[in-house]
Amino acid sequence: MLDGEDSLLNELGQLLEGSPLDNYWGMITRFRQGPSKVQNWSSVVTPDSSNLLDFSSLSSPEHSQTARQLSKLVVGKLNGGMGTSMGCVGPKSLIEVRDKKSFLDLIVEQIESLNREWDQKIPLLLMNSFYTHEETQAHLNALKFSSEITGFQQNKFPRLHSESLSPLTPDKWGDQAYYPPGHGDFYQCIGQQGILQKLIDAGREILFISNADNLGAVVDPVILNYMDECNIPFLMEMTAKTPADVKGGTLYQQDGKLKLLELARVPDDKIDEFCDQKKFKVFNTNNIWINLVALNGRLKQGPLELSVMVNRKNVEETPVVQLETAIGSGLECFDGAVGLTVSRERFLPVKKTDDLLLVRSNLFSLNDGKLIRKRKSLPIIELGDFLQNIENFQNSFPVIPDLADLEELKISGDVRFEGTASLKGKVHLQGLKKTLTLPSGTVLADESRQG
Repeated sequence: MLDGEDSLLNELGQLLEGSPLDNYWGMITRFRQGPSKVQNWSSVVTPDSSNLLDFSSLSSPEHSQTARQLSKLVVGKLNGGMGTSMGCVGPKSLIEVRDKKSFLDLIVEQIESLNREWDQKIPLLLMNSFYTHEETQAHLNALKFSSEITGFQQNKFPRLHSESLSPLTPDKWGDQAYYPPGHGDFYQCIGQQGILQKLIDAGREILFISNADNLGAVVDPVILNYMDECNIPFLMEMTAKTPADVKGGTLYQQDGKLKLLELARVPDDKIDEFCDQKKFKVFNTNNIWINLVALNGRLKQGPLELSVMVNRKNVEETPVVQLETAIGSGLECFDGAVGLTVSRERFLPVKKTDDLLLVRSNLFSLNDGKLIRKRKSLPIIELGDFLQNIENFQNSFPVIPDLADLEELKISGDVRFEGTASLKGKVHLQGLKKTLTLPSGTVLADESRQG
């Protein structure tokens, strides 16, 4: 051990509040070793069709197969995020999305619909953070649900001072001393908290897990059938890159083995090639399918050594690092893991109010908790900083405009619609010098206006 490591270990052990020290220490050790850039870039190739399949190549199951396979399924959601990017306090999954229903309401409705249609009791698994756990559980207690919902809290690790790597302490920093260490924590948590074994004992063998804010991540019986029939240990859904996704994690093949490539691991002189859509055509949606029996077997061999991501930030002007892992990096821990290229419709995250405007609009309808897209390509929406706050957004759009014929909407500053409106073509609106107010019944077609 290096000088000072004993005291650091002791200090961390006292602060971890029941979380596993060995897991966190392993992350710190890998961080100290520095980012592992991909070696021998010339051997990095686009995955072949046996490692990266296309959804169209999968066969559809018989009705009886689907019923049997759904009895093996558990649906999981990564529910650690807060709504801070939209100026909300509390769990992001409780933000109202559409028809007075939150993300969590829609997730529950989707599973209830499957349960009714197939006479099943598919369980729901929610990985919460210490930020989201209590409010999520309180919301669930008010819902009626025919299946079991297991909400569990992921680990809580102390933030580290950037220079010394000594931990922040709660006596000085309160709750700000801690952070949830990313969704790669999922593997450790369900193993150590006994959840994995309980699911397997109940006959659940296949997990479909995704981000709680991805409204396109619904159960697909065709993918479930492929997981079951071909005994796939791990499957990552990929979708075609657009210019907005060029920095997203992608898959590559090296020496015949499938690997995940994140931007941090790309050599500096190869970043343009990584972001280009020619060589790396798809990116990770974070819709993940895992065989729980295979996962259990792998965890018995020891913890998964996941790639460590470094999140640098300031806490009250003090520079800190948060060491995090992602659930997708588990792909490299399983022999026989595959990628699957799916339709863009399975990737519909709501990260900003730009996305919220789309999913609340007449470009979508809602059916059994699923958003149904009415148009193949969606318009470009850029609402500007002022409207990223959800209170400002809702004041500006008391009624969501008709977007059926919209190509592009760009707003900067304070723009307010007083009622119904129809937006067509390319519409640019500006309320920087003073508020731009648009009366009810406004129709804008290929127009620019400013306050």
